[in-house]
Formats: sequence, C-alpha cells, structure tokens
Amino acid sequence: MDLNMLWLVPVAYFVHILEESPRFVPWATRYLGAPETFGQFVLGNVIFMAYVIVATSLAIFYPNEITLIIGLSTAAWIFSNFLIHAYYTLRTGEYSPGVVTAGAIYVPVSLYVYYNFLGSGLLNTLDLALSVIIGFGIMYIPTMIQQKRKGKI
Repeated sequence: MDLNMLWLVPVAYFVHILEESPRFVPWATRYLGAPETFGQFVLGNVIFMAYVIVATSLAIFYPNEITLIIGLSTAAWIFSNFLIHAYYTLRTGEYSPGVVTAGAIYVPVSLYVYYNFLGSGLLNTLDLALSVIIGFGIMYIPTMIQQKRKGKI
C-alpha cells in the first residue's frame, strides 16, 4: 500500500478551506458560537492544518503502529467535519459553508483511505477504531467546548 495517498487529506482540507473562507465566520457565529472573526477562523485552520500535515507526514515518513493510527485519524477527522456540515445544513435548511467540498471531497477521500487501510493489514481492527476515535475527538471536542462557552449547547 502506498502511504502517499494520505496526502489527499491535506489537499482536500485546503480546498475545503477555500469554500468556507468567504462565508463561514457569520454562519459559524450563529450556529456554533465561534469563530467570531476572520482572524480566529484563520488561526483555527492553521492549527488544524498543522495537525493534518504533521500526522500525515509522520505516517508516511516514519510508519509504525502509532504514527499510522495518528495519520489515519486525519481521514476520520475530515469525515467527522462532513457530518457537522451535513447536520447543520439539514437541520437549518441553510447552506453550511463547506458542505459541498465536505460531501464531494471529504467523504470519498476518507472512505478511500480507510478502504485501503482495511485491506492492507497494516493496522488491526482496534487500531482502525482508535484512529476514528482520535479523528472524531479532534473535531468534536473543540467544537463542543466552543459551543458550550457561547451557550449554544
């Protein structure tokens, strides 16, 4: 299996940021409570992009059980981001900035990456499950914290 396919995740994320950037802040402030400024949006995306690039790089250049789990978690992370966009779009009937690239790019990329890992034998079922937990945690824990701080939950 060619681990270089993991580079699809940061590329997909970059394209996703382009869709979000012009309209995400006002939408997110209404529904999530944050980010409240474009600067906060940029900072959040820099932090998440650092996670994606570091995790992907570690998995590709230093493959072992731990780095592969962390690298694979980026695919779970983008899938969980799709779920947030889809949920809010369906719940509100309003376009969630990012839902198009999340559905059209994140879902196929994450499924492709997991499909290849499933068939590779590089990780066992527990490792795959752990990567999902890590990826979803990295997405949902900060989201829930900001929603709680802003009284959205």
